[in-house]
Amino acid sequence: MQTRLRFEDRYRTVDEDRVLDALVLLGAAFVDDQDAARATARQALDRWAASGLGVRRDDAGRRLFDPVEVVHHLKSAGWHGHDPFWDDHYVATSRRLVGALAEEPGPDITVTLRRTFNLRHTPPTGRTRRLRLSLPLQDRCEILALDPLVPDGATHSLRDGRLEVQVPPSDAAEIDIGARIRFRPRAADAALPDPELYLRPGEGLIRLTDPVAALARHLAGDAPPPVAVKAFWDYMIDQFLSGPVHYDQIPADAPLDWVLDVRCCDCQLGAALLVGLCRARGIPARLVSGYFLYRRSPTLHYWAEIWLDGQGWASFDFMSWDLSKGGQDSAWRDHFFARIDTRMITQCLPLAFTGAIGITIPPVWRILQTTQDDGVEIDMIDQDGLSVYKDHVAVA
Repeated sequence: MQTRLRFEDRYRTVDEDRVLDALVLLGAAFVDDQDAARATARQALDRWAASGLGVRRDDAGRRLFDPVEVVHHLKSAGWHGHDPFWDDHYVATSRRLVGALAEEPGPDITVTLRRTFNLRHTPPTGRTRRLRLSLPLQDRCEILALDPLVPDGATHSLRDGRLEVQVPPSDAAEIDIGARIRFRPRAADAALPDPELYLRPGEGLIRLTDPVAALARHLAGDAPPPVAVKAFWDYMIDQFLSGPVHYDQIPADAPLDWVLDVRCCDCQLGAALLVGLCRARGIPARLVSGYFLYRRSPTLHYWAEIWLDGQGWASFDFMSWDLSKGGQDSAWRDHFFARIDTRMITQCLPLAFTGAIGITIPPVWRILQTTQDDGVEIDMIDQDGLSVYKDHVAVA
């Protein structure tokens, strides 16, 4: 499986220790001996560097990496059978996470979500700051109890799907907001009051260009919706590598064309492409996001919901690509085809979304996920490897 992603020295700004922290979370969430897991990750990183993974050295001679490039390299090498880390650790850990959640007792879930904003990119204005954090959508919960966590002197309001915090002017370098959440998930309502809303040709990353429409026609023809969706799904599983990308390389007017060209997509772009193919074929579809609730790796994620007559809104998650080793293991290939596991749903586009979070996002950014305390830290870092904001997520 060949992709056309572009990697450059300017992205290689993350030190080796932080890359190893991320690899340990990806491949050793269930390993008690974390020192041994780290040694295994270091050996893998050394192998990848020797086999072509891009490395830059700082003035002190320390190795710097691009976490997007690292994950792409480990998956590509694993898919081609050139390195065992993806299969033995990454895929194996993903399957254990899915299996462990399926065995969890009881319907009620408790999550602590905390966001730390770094204000380097957002200079003081002398005005109140309005900061936002995604929360569960009420219509996706049977029960929902929220305990906001806000700074002293701040005021807050709870909206459906988000916490809004107004922070008075301050010279603080960081601001923390958060919430303790107890909820019971509920499936999507089996209703489609406005089909045209979910057939729009332009919505965020969903852009129905001629190449997207042509591909939908080529794959599905005049097939009924369930057959068309399966054709789209199989094509994506077989033809794309699932992994992080550099969003600064994506053209705003044709993001899905870019995906078709580079043959790689993260969860958000993969879901957007599946939604786009469905809409091009006249099948209502939408983009959904929220959090995996795996206790050892609760992380942010995107997937697609597609309307199928007689079934209602069905969920499709490209995480099946990793679970099935890039489609090579038939037992896992369709694991999240028309179903998902228990999740905390925070956005259902285009109607329910968080909106601007309240600080400036730099043009070049990456996500670095590592184990922290009782949960996971999801760190958006800028081109220099410094934090823009961090989410800490823990499932009790």
